This record gives sequence, structure tokens and C-alpha cells, in this order.
Amino acid sequence: MSEHEKYLKRTFELAEKGRGYTSPNPVVGAVIVRDGAIISEGWHQLFGAEHAEVMALKAAGERARSATLYVNLEPCCFHGKTPPCTDAIIEAGIAEVVIATLDPNPRVNGAGVQRLESAGIKVVHGITADQARQLNRGFFKLVTDKRPWMTLKLALTIDGFIADVTGKSKWITGELSRNFVHQQRQQHDAVLVGLGTLFKDDPTLLPDDHAGYIPYRMVIDEDLHIPFRMNLISDQFHTRTIVLTGSGANQAKIREFAARGIKVVAAPKDEFGWINLPELFRILGEMGVTSVYCEGGSQLAGSLLMTKLVDEIQLFIAPKILGEGLRAFSGLMQTLDTALQVRWEEVRQLESDLLLRGRLS
Repeated sequence: MSEHEKYLKRTFELAEKGRGYTSPNPVVGAVIVRDGAIISEGWHQLFGAEHAEVMALKAAGERARSATLYVNLEPCCFHGKTPPCTDAIIEAGIAEVVIATLDPNPRVNGAGVQRLESAGIKVVHGITADQARQLNRGFFKLVTDKRPWMTLKLALTIDGFIADVTGKSKWITGELSRNFVHQQRQQHDAVLVGLGTLFKDDPTLLPDDHAGYIPYRMVIDEDLHIPFRMNLISDQFHTRTIVLTGSGANQAKIREFAARGIKVVAAPKDEFGWINLPELFRILGEMGVTSVYCEGGSQLAGSLLMTKLVDEIQLFIAPKILGEGLRAFSGLMQTLDTALQVRWEEVRQLESDLLLRGRLS
């Protein structure tokens, strides 16, 4: 591992500290190095707060002069909620800036590099770029496609069932797999289920660490049938719940949800009377949601795949065979010629389960 890679890896670690709190901004970490040693660090801690570079520069003070700044994303060069980071870097006397990847935001996207270079600062970029884009995949997706990054998670038996014939799904997978899912919840802005899963399991959709970042809990409810007794509506984190419904939903019930501190987002319906999912996720993108972790059920999973809204799929395969049960993807009918293709990126053993992670081609 080169020196540049070593310090950029540290910026990734620092950036993760802001996960969930900075959206729709990216997570960013910064490290300032002088004479082969780190003299200061910073990370973007909260949307609207000072950026990672400024935090690191303030911590370094005069020691930043002639030093090297490492950052996982190209510094901003425009006035937003905070002044341009490029101006702060120039004023601090930084000699070199090493950037993992450029910012896809059209207001930056190379302009930050040009601003620094025009001030006589040496700029290196593109090292560990793939890892940097993965770190901020939700931010990149929102900027380029105007919708959140969608991860679809399913726990399956070997023969492809997500529940037995009675509808029971607790627990198909083991504890280690379930712990992984809890960690994933804190890696996304929102956790999503359909109404069927809500009625069947009455989930909380919370990560284990209730003291840390709590993602939005989202449920798709076409006609606002959710009883107010459900966990998502009645627990102590109910203000982190968003109900996704169709246009024309009962206004009186929307007002009642609002009175309880629960947001309702309405999207147009399609010609079949279902929520227009692409339009729904465009609306969520406008709200600043950069990533969604979908935990089912089968109808929602099939609909997301049919509308090409799934970016990553996580399959937890348990060493169990049912023979009959609830299929993973309801309503999805393809031939071998039209089958959706998955490009596997990781296979991991979690106790007796297998985790397969892949991207939809």
C-alpha cells in the first residue's frame, strides 16, 4: 500500500463517522500530513455544519502551511450552507491535495481541482476512486439519477422461500446474519417494507444501537390502512417513520398522522392503481434521501425489480429446505432470454448462512 493509499484509507474511516447525519451531503473525511506524520483530522459531522477539510485545517492551524491534505471527495468550490472549502485550503497554505475521486455535482466535478491548481497547489486525484465512489454510492446515485441508491435484502431457504406456508419467517437465518442486517440499517438513510410485511411481523426496523443514528423507517401503504397501534407508528422513534402512499389518500388520516409527528409522502398512481415507484423514489430523492434498504416483502421486491429500481441485492441463504412456501419475488415473470442479471461482488459465510452481494446489471 502506497503512502497516498494509506492516508486516503484513513479519510474513508473518518468519513464513516458522519454516516446518516450528513445526507443529502456526502460523507467526507480529511487528513493533513506533514513530514510523514498526520498532524490533524476532520470529518463532515452534520448536514449544514463545517466540512471535513475546514475541520482538519482548523485543528492544524499554522502547521497546515506547506502540508499535504488528503480527502476522499473533491473539495467544494461554491457557496452553499458553508463557504467553499477550496478557499479555506488556499488560505491555509496547503502545498498538495490528494483526492480519491471527483465530486459528480455539476457545480464541482473538476472545478474544485482547477481552483486549487490555479492557486499553485499540486493536486493528485483518482487514487482509490472506486472505493471512494462506493463509500458515497447514495450521494453519487442521487446526483446522477435523481433517486436514492436501492439495496434489496432477502433471507431465503436453499429452495428460494422467504417464509413457510403459514407465513412464518422468524427466523430463516441465524443470529450473525441478523446482526449484519442491523448494521446495514445504519448504513442507509431509510429502511423500507411493504404493508404485508408490516402486518405480518409488526417490525421496528431499528438498528440494535438505539443511541446511534436512527434511519427513516418507511412503509408503502397504498390507501393508508396502517393501524395506529403498529410499532412504526407508536414507538418512541415514531417521528422517524415516513408513510408512503398514493395520491388521493384520505386527507383526514394524513392530518392525523401529521398530528402524531409522522410524515406522509404521496406519489401518483399508475394505470393499474399502484403507486408509481419511479416517481415515488424521485420524490424521496428531492427530500434528500440518498439510500434505501428494502427488507421486503415479496410483492415489493418483485415490483422494485420490475421497475429497475434495485442497485444492489443482498441474499442471505440459510441451509434449510422447505419444499413449499412464499416465493421471494411475487409477480416477477421472466424467461431465460429476459431474466434479470446479477453481477456477484461478494460471497461471505456467516456461521451456517451464506451472504451473496451483487449489483443488478
